[in-house]
Amino acid sequence: MRICWLLVFTLLTPGVFAVTVPLSTEARLEALHREALPAFWQEHAVEGEFAGKGGVPIRYAALRHPSRERAIMVVNGRVESYLKYQELAWDLWHQGYSLYLIDHRGQGRSGRLLSDPQKGYVEYFEDYVDDLKTFHDQVVQADKPASVFILAHSMGGAISARYLERWPADIRAAVLSSPMLGINLGGLPAWLAKALATGIDTVGSWFGEPPYGPGQGSYEDHGFADNELTHSPLRYRLFREQYERTPEVKLGGATAHWIREGILTGEQAIQGASKIHTPLLLLQAGEDSVVDNAAQDAFCRAAPCEGGKPLRIEGAWHELLIESDEKRQQALAATLDFLRRY
Repeated sequence: MRICWLLVFTLLTPGVFAVTVPLSTEARLEALHREALPAFWQEHAVEGEFAGKGGVPIRYAALRHPSRERAIMVVNGRVESYLKYQELAWDLWHQGYSLYLIDHRGQGRSGRLLSDPQKGYVEYFEDYVDDLKTFHDQVVQADKPASVFILAHSMGGAISARYLERWPADIRAAVLSSPMLGINLGGLPAWLAKALATGIDTVGSWFGEPPYGPGQGSYEDHGFADNELTHSPLRYRLFREQYERTPEVKLGGATAHWIREGILTGEQAIQGASKIHTPLLLLQAGEDSVVDNAAQDAFCRAAPCEGGKPLRIEGAWHELLIESDEKRQQALAATLDFLRRY
């Protein structure tokens, strides 16, 4: 009980964290999803589309706060859609931020790149980065916010790191949550994983579309008990239910080509980390089994990470933004406190 009261005190004490309105909680979440959240989304979310690199249609949602002074680009991870982050949008909008959420090429509501829409594929990882630049320039900057920030998750963290290396003046400050700066390869050396992915991609493409990587397949919900994404049964169920209501956003496993591109991009992001001048907060999930935390540590040794290292959320799994309350609120309170200073 003492720990719970300390958490509440910390979250609501002015000058400690910049949480001006209490964040959503699991106790209120079902009611929020049933009543207030759909009305909020309908009133404030304007969904649109722009042409990404090569003409690929890129979908997005913009929730413009009346102040329009401070804007956050929410850059999601692989297989995700902005529809998954309606609770996050609710929380951040009520802290005074406009939100701009993008669906990457090949997933969510954006254009798919292969005839099999279940396959996770991108020709070049930098295509994601170029799309994000177009999103920033054509959509976000059209509203002329005074400050633009990034909040990125997983693959979105790798995309954002590469973005900040190429356009360091665009973003006031950035928060990378469980960034995919290295994939957890289960002990397989990266050079061998790249070689295997290249071989599978090359041979498989002789017979048709780029093939799935080892162990990958079409979309499947294995259930909460087998997940290593979040400790919250409720948030897990709600995002899976969202995917059932909008089945067009479902995406399966990664192609071998995507796996190779993902490994290469993590390496490039670490090599180029010293080019980043944007203030960074890197949130690290203490028990992440999806990405490589050692790669995040290496990135922060060269990049301007707050405190010179990742902020570790002990006991957390990969998806900090839909984790159980204690872990999610640690991550969001730290995010809001960090952004408040810029």
